[in-house]
Amino acid sequence: MAGRPVNPPSDGWSLTIPPRLWSALSSHLFSDGEEHGAVLLADQAEGPRGPRLLARELFIARDGEDYVPGEVGYRALSPTFVRNAIVRAREERLAYLAVHCHPGGDSVRFSRIDLASHERGYPALRQISGHIVGGVVFTPHAAAGDLWLPDGGRAALSETVIPSGNLVRLRQSPSGSAVCDPLWDRQARLLGDRGQEALSRMRVAVVGLGGVGSLLVEELARLGVGGLVLVDDETVDATNLPRLVAAERGDVGELKTNVAARNAIRANPSVRLAPIPRRVEHHESLRELSRTDWIFLAADSHAARHWVNAVVQEYLIPATQVGVKIPVVGGGEIGQIHTATRLIAPGVGCFWCNRLIDRTELAIEMHPADERERARYVPGVPAPSVMPLNTLAAGEALTHFLLATALLHGDDGDLGSVIHRPRSRERGLQDSRQDADCRWCTAAGNLARGDRGEVAMRVASAELQRT
Repeated sequence: MAGRPVNPPSDGWSLTIPPRLWSALSSHLFSDGEEHGAVLLADQAEGPRGPRLLARELFIARDGEDYVPGEVGYRALSPTFVRNAIVRAREERLAYLAVHCHPGGDSVRFSRIDLASHERGYPALRQISGHIVGGVVFTPHAAAGDLWLPDGGRAALSETVIPSGNLVRLRQSPSGSAVCDPLWDRQARLLGDRGQEALSRMRVAVVGLGGVGSLLVEELARLGVGGLVLVDDETVDATNLPRLVAAERGDVGELKTNVAARNAIRANPSVRLAPIPRRVEHHESLRELSRTDWIFLAADSHAARHWVNAVVQEYLIPATQVGVKIPVVGGGEIGQIHTATRLIAPGVGCFWCNRLIDRTELAIEMHPADERERARYVPGVPAPSVMPLNTLAAGEALTHFLLATALLHGDDGDLGSVIHRPRSRERGLQDSRQDADCRWCTAAGNLARGDRGEVAMRVASAELQRT
């Protein structure tokens, strides 16, 4: 089903910084009201509204040793510190970003001395590295960037994004007063006009369009999210009808992506849609997932977990896993029901670290359907599923997303998952664990690899085979 154009107009370059790296950087920059410095090294990727820099490594400049009184300005990075960082950038083929802070609040800009130093130093650094070099200046609530591109061009940063407990977006100055359509008036009374505008600019993916996924699509469209990527390769069967939002008997045999797209357009005719009737590991799915602002994972396969996890870590895109478990033990007895809403934040533990992917099941699921069935000794039995429990899980996930987008969570560092146990009316938080040597969510692994990571290689390989 066709929708409106998939992407909004380009905003230009952005920078994304994973939560723990931002915590270390902001603690250094804003510790005492003085000016401090550092260097970020970043990889690159195409984003939903333009090219993105993905912060991968942080080098803190020690006051008095690496960050010293300047010959012209107040302070500057020492020549030795700059040399070491630019050599590292050249070796790893990463962008080099010199960072410092200014006093201030919601607005920031480079001083004339800053810009003069860029003019003096950045052409030589760009020649040494062969990649992007630039500077970023921060206050606690604003950021501005000056990028010198390999082709000789120069660009500003449109925003710096920190996908933490809140989806923080730092710009050079606050955007102009937003006036939302009266249609969204009741929501804007909670989110503010700027919060509603932020939703309208977002591109969100839903992977898995069954009972939980159909609820997510319906509510995201009605919230006014601007673009939706819909990923599912299955068709509707009769047993899906009680749980698929607005599904009709005539939809049996129809692609779930078509049903979800129809419902999204009905809920919000201006939504931009990208229906992908493919498995999540298909190159078309992965390409579109890598160009989103948020991913909802409502498919329970190990392959879906693995590839969404890979996109989250390599492209620094936050995601939420939404699931319902209804265990049935011997004799048909119902065990402890639980719903899980797991926030998957880049660089803060992943599905592999938390033992949520089974290597054997993943290997089986990556084969064609007939081979998957032959590989299992016991045929799969459909699990119980009822709409109220799906609604409980979807509501928790969407509430977190909504508050994060509008910066309404009380703690940016709260990255815990929520577990509900409806039979005992218990609700608990669960923090993620991280393996020090994880190959996905650490800087020693694939974190922030962007268009040089395993997802991009899989996409490029598949597209090359097609040509």
